Amino acid sequence: MSNKYENFFRWLPTKLKIQEKFDKNNQSGVLFPRGAIYTCYMGENIGHEKSRLEARPCLIVSTDGINSASSNVIIVPLSKQIKYSDPVSKKLKYEWHYVLRKSKYNALNYDSAVQCEDIRSVSKSRLGQLIVIIDKYDMDNIKKRLKKALQI
Repeated sequence: MSNKYENFFRWLPTKLKIQEKFDKNNQSGVLFPRGAIYTCYMGENIGHEKSRLEARPCLIVSTDGINSASSNVIIVPLSKQIKYSDPVSKKLKYEWHYVLRKSKYNALNYDSAVQCEDIRSVSKSRLGQLIVIIDKYDMDNIKKRLKKALQI
């Protein structure tokens, strides 16, 4: 538990810098396009929510209308830990995950699982560097995974 406390205290200065960035310019009206992968400062969170003191790659899944009008965007985190039910056939363990390959998007550091069950709305102030914008084919497949995750 002490590690959790340490992480909360280590996260606090970064969180305050993000808040200052928001206070200077909440970035409402600035377009962060759907399908773009940015680094995102998720911070230290609770339970099994995605946590990370450093920025992690996240895919913007909200519509461009939301992305230009709001000071928030809806994101889905990426993970380098890809879970397969069958590693030989590369069948994914979860039908709501989707894999983006480094061979296609060489700006990614790893093959990455888009974890559509971990949808989160975040302030644009949490976003850092643009990594890459994915193509329509992959975005359409991710939309299908989002529908599976939400059962809509």
